[in-house]
Amino acid sequence: MLKKTLLIFNPYSGKGEFKRSLYEVIDVFTRAGHAVTVYPTAASGNASAYIQAHGKSYELIVCSGGDGMINEAVNALMRVKNPPRFAYIPSGTINDFAATLGMPRDAVRAASAIIGGAHRKIDAGAFGDKYFAYVAAFGWFTNIPYSTDQGAKNILGRAAYILEGIMQLANIPTIECAIDIGGETFEGKFALGIIANGTSIAGFKSVTEKGAAIDDGLFEVVLVRSPENLSEHQEIVGALLDQGASTPLVIQRTAKTVAFKSVQSCEWTLDGEFGGEHKDVVIANMHKALSIVAPAE
Repeated sequence: MLKKTLLIFNPYSGKGEFKRSLYEVIDVFTRAGHAVTVYPTAASGNASAYIQAHGKSYELIVCSGGDGMINEAVNALMRVKNPPRFAYIPSGTINDFAATLGMPRDAVRAASAIIGGAHRKIDAGAFGDKYFAYVAAFGWFTNIPYSTDQGAKNILGRAAYILEGIMQLANIPTIECAIDIGGETFEGKFALGIIANGTSIAGFKSVTEKGAAIDDGLFEVVLVRSPENLSEHQEIVGALLDQGASTPLVIQRTAKTVAFKSVQSCEWTLDGEFGGEHKDVVIANMHKALSIVAPAE
């Protein structure tokens, strides 16, 4: 019997390259015994709404887009009782989630990897009443993925994010807060907080701890205290880019839960998408809550 498969994609993601491979991707699935329904999204929120309304009708949901597409899919699947398996074909600019999974960047190769892939249970993050696949973050440069112009992303790729980051160097934020990481509390002024469930953040693998896994039930947490001078700023950058470096200004821990309380509301990003402004929020690891088809380890 043919496997009912939904292929849902963002035609504007990245440089629109997926559209040029669409029929080849469909052919890969069809030849492997899948009956494919194709749904191109037209606006933000389309993927989530469609999956919640029709997801249970399929045995496999394949999403293609940037990390924002993954965020929509995860939020929808976490709200569907007994959700189907899902898979991901990357077509965005950075694709941290794909890097964590070891998914090929080429769409046709990724489709083949899904056909020959293994079924895995992976963790998801609960952020209040929302969910995320690989990262929740606040502070310095975390708004870059959703504030960078899509046209610039398409033309410049990762360089667009770097340029946007350079423009923000003169305005490093200061968030006064208390953060409980698995029972250990850190207080003070912070420039950046990352709660990650993966091995790549903004394309840089060195941000998260070595040995990090997407199915270990733990977050990799990175906190960066606000620098008070240029020397501290350079010390922080060096520690973020080199895991061998150590500084009390950069705190790294692992935990199942993280509780955040701040003096004033601050913006959060979830998988590179705007996650709202929050003063108090609890982030919990949902151990092996999602079923995914990914390249065999």
